[in-house]
Amino acid sequence: MMNIIRLLVLTTILVTAGASMLSAQELPSEGGSERALVTIDDLIAEAIRQNASLETHRLRYQAAKAKIPQSSALPDAKLGFGFFAVPVETRLGPQQATVSFSQTFPWFGTLGAQEAAAEAFARRHAQEYADSRNRLVVDIRAAWYALHVNERNSTLLREHQKLLAALRALALARYEAGGIPFSHLLRLDMELESLEAQAGYAADSRGPLLEKLSRIVNRDLTFEELLLPESLEVPDAAPGGDTELQPAESNPRLRMFTEERAYWDAQEQAARRQGYPAFTLGLTYTAIGPREDLNPADNGRDAVLPQVGLSFPLFGSRYSAMEEEAQLRGLAAQAARDDVRRLLSTEFAEAQRDLTDARRRYTLSLRLRELSRSTYEVMLQEYTTGAATLEEVLAVERDILRHALDEVNARADIARATDKIMYLTAQE
Repeated sequence: MMNIIRLLVLTTILVTAGASMLSAQELPSEGGSERALVTIDDLIAEAIRQNASLETHRLRYQAAKAKIPQSSALPDAKLGFGFFAVPVETRLGPQQATVSFSQTFPWFGTLGAQEAAAEAFARRHAQEYADSRNRLVVDIRAAWYALHVNERNSTLLREHQKLLAALRALALARYEAGGIPFSHLLRLDMELESLEAQAGYAADSRGPLLEKLSRIVNRDLTFEELLLPESLEVPDAAPGGDTELQPAESNPRLRMFTEERAYWDAQEQAARRQGYPAFTLGLTYTAIGPREDLNPADNGRDAVLPQVGLSFPLFGSRYSAMEEEAQLRGLAAQAARDDVRRLLSTEFAEAQRDLTDARRRYTLSLRLRELSRSTYEVMLQEYTTGAATLEEVLAVERDILRHALDEVNARADIARATDKIMYLTAQE
């Protein structure tokens, strides 16, 4: 009689402990936020400031912007000075010195085409920077989700170790009462060892996952300073609400090749105009000394000589080749843009599929988790009375753990797919 009472008490304790541990999976832990300091938004802002690769793209963009005023500037003006060591006699007197100034002007529209090319080149680097920044945000979030999933899995494994330990206590009571063989205890010990190995792997994975996040942010992080959420939020609606999303034309990966095509189109115009004549305007001032032997009219009057020059290429094949090169590179940029457009469409379709699948798995895991909880409570009662075998109880216990892990992974997959869709559709 005492053994039966003892079994009933242990069963009640086990069911209560299991329910409390399972419900604890849904409740936020207290005190965790007191020691955690850094959120994912903090890491993103910090990474945008400190990431070395992103800084490289930013500096390249600034360098490209600095080239714009260079491309639209006129060629350097020429200023010359000459002194006659042996004066050249003229009717009005000996030439003593000359000062000349000249400025070359390219063909009409050449500087404008060069400036347009430089602006398009800078815009291309701006889009490259924007794409690198967006991918950095996606990478940080993915690393954050991986660390969160690992910690939640570790917590779930530890909780289910306690659940199995309580089940072993129940089995031990039944064994002492002569109700089950000793092999049941050994079987439970094997399950506990297996859970311990899985929990150990999760603990060992924290370091590499934290190191990956530190590398992306470009500073050393400690686990204690991270404010990991208890669970990832699942949005009610898909990204973009009810609107029909497609990979946006404003996606930086696509805009890069749009600007590259614009750059080579402008380079083609510049090359064509460089093959046209260039004009030179100048002025020469000659200082003339007075004659001492005669006194003609305008004796010693200085001379001013306006000049107009024209330069043109004798070998136009050079500029024709430059124009052809720009045309071919422009076509290559257009082909690359078309390929990227198709690639973005493919990635978008895959991301939508992944989001739909993750939502389906999330809903299924919630439903199966509740069913497995109810089944486990009934199975414990049946195991206490001998109506259910240990393997049946362990199978349901594994289902509880599997569905809990599936829920965590499904939440993370929803977040990853949502981030990918927002990246592809150029949403903030």
